[in-house]
Amino acid sequence: MTTPRAILGTTVSAVLLVCACGGGGGGSGTTSTAEDGVLRIVALDTQDFDADGYRMAAGEVTVEYQLSGFQLHTLVVEGREDELRLEVENGGTDSGTITLEPGRYILYCDVAGHREGGMEARLLVE
Repeated sequence: MTTPRAILGTTVSAVLLVCACGGGGGGSGTTSTAEDGVLRIVALDTQDFDADGYRMAAGEVTVEYQLSGFQLHTLVVEGREDELRLEVENGGTDSGTITLEPGRYILYCDVAGHREGGMEARLLVE
């Protein structure tokens, strides 16, 4: 027979496990930094990126764009859409290079409705 104390203990354990694992949207305030001249960005089917912000050194950088999911997503730099446009779907990857001067940029998905749904992130170039 299950006692109220056992039920309470199980419930508390489950709540602690969920809190420890986290949850919610992809970025949730995180920043990812380019390493070895490669900026890695993951698109999520929740119309989000894996981080809210990214950081890279000025100059040429290779952008590796990966999809964690199946829905079509793109990646462009606001104001530089003609210089870099990556596209992923069905768990795929795409990559390209872009040269950026120091400054603040916005990355976004230009699939209709995705940017409006929140699929954009900051890019700090130092």
